[in-house]
Amino acid sequence: MSLVNFDSPKKAVGVITLNDPESLNAMSLKMATEFKSLVETLKAENKSFRALIITGAGRAFSAGGDLEMLLAKTKLSGEENRLRMLEFYQSFLCIRDLGIPLIAALNGHAIGAGLCLASGCDIRVASNKAKLGFTFSRLGLHPGMGATWFVPQLLGPARAGELLLTGRVIEAEEAYRIGMVSRLTKPEDTVTAALELAEEIGQCGPEATSQLLESLRTPQPTIDQALQREALCQSINYASEEFLDGVQAVKEKKTAKFALK
Repeated sequence: MSLVNFDSPKKAVGVITLNDPESLNAMSLKMATEFKSLVETLKAENKSFRALIITGAGRAFSAGGDLEMLLAKTKLSGEENRLRMLEFYQSFLCIRDLGIPLIAALNGHAIGAGLCLASGCDIRVASNKAKLGFTFSRLGLHPGMGATWFVPQLLGPARAGELLLTGRVIEAEEAYRIGMVSRLTKPEDTVTAALELAEEIGQCGPEATSQLLESLRTPQPTIDQALQREALCQSINYASEEFLDGVQAVKEKKTAKFALK
């Protein structure tokens, strides 16, 4: 059985499903290998996806790192663990290298590294029954999988510090209130909601979306540098057919039909 499934239910939208429901989609070495392989395949095929959705099979998004895998690390040297963890992180986070908007559809609980993967996505929708938590410290483990980078950017330093330092698990309603997720749904509707968001993204200019994604993922340290980035991107847009198509559609009170490159 494949631990990572891929489907494209709508044109230019892909859905990646973590598929080990019996273990609540715990992130194992085998899953990491399959996930990385899928990303490499998507790169090689060079298909024009406007958005990718990541979800889980069964009743959880992911329970985090596989415990047997983590326990096996007590037998390894510090340097070997350091190198292996970097490789493990990148096996999942390499999905960001595709430069495509990522939507996490949290169909159920998202814990530890699983929630970190979701935090590395650009948008998160969640089941109203889901529970979320960065529980690393409760295992006596420093957070990994980009937690100390993604969570402060997502929630601000105060809320990030509280959740990371306490390892507290929160309900979906609280996650929505503090801005960890942008939308709550019934458990069976999370992927549908994510597909609706993907469709909205698909109605926007592909080049502008790509530029914006880079701007949001690597925010400039000062307002002046942000303005420089914005002016540069817009100078490129003004010379593009994409912008002309967009303006013409507005003038004609139509929806622009942007072509995929």
